Amino acid sequence: MSHSSEAAAEPTPAHRSATVRKVMLRIMPLVLAGYIMAYVDRVNLGFAQLGMGPELGITAAAYGTAAAIFFIAYFIFEVPSNLLMEKFGARVWLARIMLTWGVITVCTGFITSIPMLYLLRFLLGVAEAGFFPGVLLYLTYWFRGRERATALGWLILAQPVAFVIGGVAGGLILDNVEWFGLSPWRWVFILTGLPTIVIGVLTLVFLPSSPATARWLTDSERDWIVRGVAAERGETGPRKHGMRDQLAALRDRRVLHLAAAHITFAIGAYGFNLFLPLVLKQINPEYSSTNIGLVSVVPYLLGGVALMVSSRIARNAAHQRMATLLPALVAGVGLSGVVLLRDDPSLALVAVSVTAIGLFAFLPPFWALVTGGLPSVYAAVGIAAINSVGNLGGFVGPYLVGQGAQGSQVTAGLVVPIIGFFVSAVLVLLWRSPRPTGPRSGDDVVSGAPPAGSA
Repeated sequence: MSHSSEAAAEPTPAHRSATVRKVMLRIMPLVLAGYIMAYVDRVNLGFAQLGMGPELGITAAAYGTAAAIFFIAYFIFEVPSNLLMEKFGARVWLARIMLTWGVITVCTGFITSIPMLYLLRFLLGVAEAGFFPGVLLYLTYWFRGRERATALGWLILAQPVAFVIGGVAGGLILDNVEWFGLSPWRWVFILTGLPTIVIGVLTLVFLPSSPATARWLTDSERDWIVRGVAAERGETGPRKHGMRDQLAALRDRRVLHLAAAHITFAIGAYGFNLFLPLVLKQINPEYSSTNIGLVSVVPYLLGGVALMVSSRIARNAAHQRMATLLPALVAGVGLSGVVLLRDDPSLALVAVSVTAIGLFAFLPPFWALVTGGLPSVYAAVGIAAINSVGNLGGFVGPYLVGQGAQGSQVTAGLVVPIIGFFVSAVLVLLWRSPRPTGPRSGDDVVSGAPPAGSA
């Protein structure tokens, strides 16, 4: 038998499972590490504010602006970033993203004024733009629908893990680290930026851009992956699409509908997450920074469990819409409880946990709708556009929470995130898979069997 015919032979189920495990073990650790640090990088601002605010005179409104301005840059540069990743390759581009945002995070530890904070937060958004949609697109190179469900489920789990790590680390650093005469809040930025730089270097050295460049795959394994991914999309030739075809995603009503659901949910999610340390401080003013970090672990651990459950539910296409709708409602009810029960620390903490459960349970089925509902011709731009528009919620949510806060009463500003959760639930309720409007060659959806996903 010739070498080419051996490569084309269909592998046994055992061989297929072994290949998937090999790919998971080779690419997912770096991808997960990078994604964890992306969210640690967002958590660190909330904890740094506990010390940075009094030292630099940063009010809740100014903090909300600083948290929000990151997402303006993120929104502007996210779609171009995904297009550039396809041009330069995943290895180089994802490493570039991590190296630049790590350096900027470290530099944030040396700011001396509010304008400097605004500038570096904007530059951080420029640097980090495209990381999540780039990773999401990258996984479509390696996994078919059901396999990708598992990979994306693990990817989303990085979010609550990051909030746990960021919360514990942020609290401990604030209470214990004051090296070389630098304030503890400065070390929050420095010590969360350095690991990202290390991961960026490791990504540049070890992460393959695609199966074609993975030397650790055999010819038969590589051929099975490439043929399987292409067959799922109905593609018989190269997966390159013209710029005009890709940009048509920006006017596709599937993309617009899902982007609207994402931005309203993100208004709630970021309004809650980025202000959680300040909310916990208001609930119980006696909390130290370490107490706040440890208490914040509980809702995020529960959110992680809820995420894994919803990730499994999201594998069934028939359940995806309801599995997305209900968590949005749960998050809205939970955050309403935080506002109403803020004077009772115990009940308010229960409401915080309910909010986190709904928030994280929403993500896998939502991204299943995204990756399962877009044609492959729209993959790069559509995924980036939905995530990009959604991340504008990261501007609107924190900004309006900060503006709505009455003095130190941060919970007064949570009304906007609550509304965001409920509006998102309504939009998901109205979701129907429209008939494809793109080129016929792209009608095969991105994910075939719908996967769980991330945000």
